Amino acid sequence: MTRHLRLLATDGPDRGRTWDLGEGDDEAIVGSHIDCVIVLADDAVSGRHAAVRVEGERVVVRDLGSRNGTFYDNVRISERTLGIGDSVRVARTTLRVEPDPEPLDARPSKDGIGVHSDLPYDQARVAVLREFEHRYVVDLLARFRGDVNAAARAAGLTPKHLLALAPEQRLAPRRDED
Repeated sequence: MTRHLRLLATDGPDRGRTWDLGEGDDEAIVGSHIDCVIVLADDAVSGRHAAVRVEGERVVVRDLGSRNGTFYDNVRISERTLGIGDSVRVARTTLRVEPDPEPLDARPSKDGIGVHSDLPYDQARVAVLREFEHRYVVDLLARFRGDVNAAARAAGLTPKHLLALAPEQRLAPRRDED
């Protein structure tokens, strides 16, 4: 089974950026020109600096006659086959071959909050907030033995707002404490 590979910039102006590499794709050109597949911000990189292609679980890097060179282990190269974890330097930028990270299986939550890391931040935030509010209201109502008015006063909310935070709680304010 072939793994998908990517390049990670470990040094240089693009440090931390990644580029996916597909097997069977044509060579991906690395350079500073906007038409390159992998465009680097390093001003020492040539317009069309090097070419990379995936062959199984390896990446072949070929220098395209760049002015500042392509290096493996501080030795200038014209072509080199890299394995996972190997790095190549183009001008002042170091690129490391890495496998695409495996997606994580969602783990069951110990506390019951069903939020997965594959959710966009805003959606995850809403889910966590909704669960917090639900737990807060349930706990508050338990402390005040179902007395919505007393619980609302303790929380600094109106009874209507308190009930809106726990819509599945079909509770009505007690009339004896209005």
